[in-house]
Amino acid sequence: MTRRTVALKYVLPLIALGMLIFSVAHALSVQRPEPRTPPPVSPPQSPFGDTVAGAGMVEPSTEASGTGNIAVGSQLAGTVTRVAVRVGQEVRAGDPLFELDARLTEAELKVREATVAVTEAQVRVAEANLKAALDTYERAKQTRAGGASSEQDYVTAEQAHESGRAQLAQARANVQQARAQVAQSLTQLQILKIRAPVDGTVIQVNVRPGEYVATVAGQSLVLMGNLRPLHVRVNVDEEDLPRLKLAAPARAKIRGDLAQTEVPLTFVRLEPFIVPKTSLTGVNTERVDTRVVQVIFAVDPENPLVQQKKVLVGQLVDVFIDARPSN
Repeated sequence: MTRRTVALKYVLPLIALGMLIFSVAHALSVQRPEPRTPPPVSPPQSPFGDTVAGAGMVEPSTEASGTGNIAVGSQLAGTVTRVAVRVGQEVRAGDPLFELDARLTEAELKVREATVAVTEAQVRVAEANLKAALDTYERAKQTRAGGASSEQDYVTAEQAHESGRAQLAQARANVQQARAQVAQSLTQLQILKIRAPVDGTVIQVNVRPGEYVATVAGQSLVLMGNLRPLHVRVNVDEEDLPRLKLAAPARAKIRGDLAQTEVPLTFVRLEPFIVPKTSLTGVNTERVDTRVVQVIFAVDPENPLVQQKKVLVGQLVDVFIDARPSN
C-alpha cells in the first residue's frame, strides 16, 4: 500500500468527522433561544383596580363635536399681502390673522361711491322736473275749469306729472342700489381681512405673504383653538359603555414616558352619539370596525407636563377611567 493510499484512507474520514461536528455545533447554536430583552418603555399600567381604558387625543377646549380645532379659511380668493400672527400667539376674537390683496375692491369702492353721487344728482334733477310738471299740471286744472284750455292740454300736463313722479321714484331706487353696492364693497373689504373667530392660541400658520389662496372647503390656512384648558377626547369601546362611570376619576399617561407620570383629568362631557372609530393608534391587534363613544376630559393648565410642553394638541395618550364601585 502506497503512502498516497494510506493518506486518503485516514485523512478523508477525519475531514468528514470534522464537518459533522461543525454541522452539529452550528445547528445547536441556531436553535438556542434568544434571550428575552425588556421593552425600552414599559407598557402603561392602570392606576385603578378596575378600569375602562381608551386612547385619547389632545385637542383645544373649543366646544365642538369631532375635534376642537378651528381651521380658519377665506371666504374670498386672492393673494395674501400680510400675515399678522405667528405660531403660539394668543389672540382675541376679532384680531386680524392675515389679509388678502384689497386693491381691486378699493378701486371698485371708489367707482361705486361715484355712482352714488351721480344717482343723487339725478334725484335732484328728477325732483326739479317733478316740481315743474306739478306746477304745469295745477295750472292746467285751473284753466280747464275756467274753459281757457283744451282737454288735450290737461291730459298732456297730467301725464307729464305722472312721468315726473315715476322718474323720481326710479332715481331714488338707483340711489338705494348704488348705496347697497358701496356697502357690498365695504363688506368685501372687511372679509379680505380674516380675523380670529374666538379667543384662543394660534397652533399652525399655513400661509405666507405672496401666496394665492382659494375658497376651498375645509382648508386650514390658520389653525387655532383655546388651549386653556386642553381637552382630551377619549374613544371608549361601546362594549365598555356599561362599565363607564361619568365623572369618575381618570388619569392619562404620555406614551414614551419612562416615569409613567400620571396626568389627572377632569370630566367635562360625554358625546351622546356613538361613532365609528377613526382615530387609530397603530397597534397590530387594533380593530377598525369598532364603534366608540367619545368622552371629553380637561387637563389642568397648571400641570407641570402642560407647562413643559409635554402635552400638545394632536398627541395620543393612554387614558384610564376608574370603574370601581363607588362607596
